[in-house]
Amino acid sequence: MNNIIKLNLARNCLRYLIKTYEIKEIYMPFYICPELIRAARKEKCRLKFYHIDKNFMPLNEFSENSYILYPNYFGICYKNVSRLTQKYKNLIVDNAHNFYLGKCGLASFNSLRKFFNVKNGAYLYTDKTLLHQFCQDTYSYKEFAAPLSYEELVQNETRLNNEDIKLISNTTEKIINNLDLEKLKQTRLEKFYSCHEKFKNTNELDIELALEDIPFVYPYLTKNTTTAIRLERTGLLIFRYWNALPQNFPEYDFYKYLIQIPLN
Repeated sequence: MNNIIKLNLARNCLRYLIKTYEIKEIYMPFYICPELIRAARKEKCRLKFYHIDKNFMPLNEFSENSYILYPNYFGICYKNVSRLTQKYKNLIVDNAHNFYLGKCGLASFNSLRKFFNVKNGAYLYTDKTLLHQFCQDTYSYKEFAAPLSYEELVQNETRLNNEDIKLISNTTEKIINNLDLEKLKQTRLEKFYSCHEKFKNTNELDIELALEDIPFVYPYLTKNTTTAIRLERTGLLIFRYWNALPQNFPEYDFYKYLIQIPLN
């Protein structure tokens, strides 16, 4: 039976898996959250990087026994996840952008704070667990406060930078247990399709959701550099993911031009 382990951070889910499966080397995409790279390096795990195409699929072929981390980009890549899971037995899926997706591949994890107004929390789905007992995150914060401002988001990220592997905090558990998760899921989908209706004709991404896809944001790829400015003027907080990439990389357009429109 699959185990659900409730930890403090998605990046620490990856560290947990590296420890559990004694992973010495793992493949990661160039286009990825840098915190996952740092997490793997904290566990002295060797990194090999791969490119992705315009549909977010790996351009590399991997050996049968390779450990591969694949991010479910923006929560719209379940079809890719399904194909890769069938092909590679040691696929680890980063579902930080789809809270609602359960276990995929060898193991998978998601992030509560990406989807809800909480300051920590992640669910790890794995068949194999560590005997080590981790302490609980004791960080306490005000429940049901207003959504975090940009400055508060930055402060919280800074606080989390050096957090070790811990169990989820009681505050986060309490908040999640009181949410109507199904209603929030439907609201998110409605907002996604509303965005898609507005932008599909100018979006360079060809988006077609699977039933399992519950997006984190609406990813809008456009080289019209004034679009993000116009959206920000409406009050939206627009993010760019992630670190700079070389211009000759196939993922460069994602870094340079992809606008992530919030759905919460």
